[in-house]
Amino acid sequence: MADDPNDSPSLLWTRVGAAEPGKSDDDIRRNFSVLEFSQEAAFVTAATEILRRDLGYVRSLRAQQSMLADGRPMPMMSYGLVEYLMSLDFSASAVLELGGGQSTLFWAARAQSVRTIEHDADWLSRISRSNLGNVSIVEVRQDGYVGALSALEERFDIIVIDCAANRFECARAAGPLLREGGMIILDNSDWHPRTAAYLRSLDLIQLDYPDFRPLHHFRCTTSIFLHPDFRPVPAGPRLPPVPRGGKDIGPVNDWDVPARG
Repeated sequence: MADDPNDSPSLLWTRVGAAEPGKSDDDIRRNFSVLEFSQEAAFVTAATEILRRDLGYVRSLRAQQSMLADGRPMPMMSYGLVEYLMSLDFSASAVLELGGGQSTLFWAARAQSVRTIEHDADWLSRISRSNLGNVSIVEVRQDGYVGALSALEERFDIIVIDCAANRFECARAAGPLLREGGMIILDNSDWHPRTAAYLRSLDLIQLDYPDFRPLHHFRCTTSIFLHPDFRPVPAGPRLPPVPRGGKDIGPVNDWDVPARG
């Protein structure tokens, strides 16, 4: 390994093949089956592998659709937020989507009902072909989202603002439709700071999830805005669950139990 003053002096060794106990450092370095690399290189390799293997970034690129590593559809939103949403139980929730697509399939698999407002003919066709029994579609023109919202009489537990339209005006029209204890999701919130500020003015609690996402080479933020009465219902035995690419030490973590005596 070439000397580089920018490299960390702390090196990691990994062996391909069986271990050989009792060997000196020099003996280990001479072994053809040993790789030697810096902490920085290890981090980049690990992060790339988590994106590729655990989060499905490469699979999404190849399919040109937003999906997880196992092929399940996911919204084209921050990975961290999507993992959080997957950890919650939405089986009794009514979802309103402004802008549909892979996210519609994601919510249809988790929520009691999904109302999707969309103007794009291609997405409308894809959603319709899926024949999702708990999804109803409202077709609008690109400037028709606010009007469609104003015509709705029911309220929703989850409202997703991810449409190719004026998101500030959509947020103003959607706010009164949120049920107590519900959540509004604003995608690309870093691009829509005025919309985020407006949602905060409704006494909603803002939580930001800056992260990578499928089909993008840069990080972007998705934010959730929680009604003060929001209470998360876990979808599994633990909340939070172990993240993709994480390490599960819960069963052996002595700092996570009441102290003895």
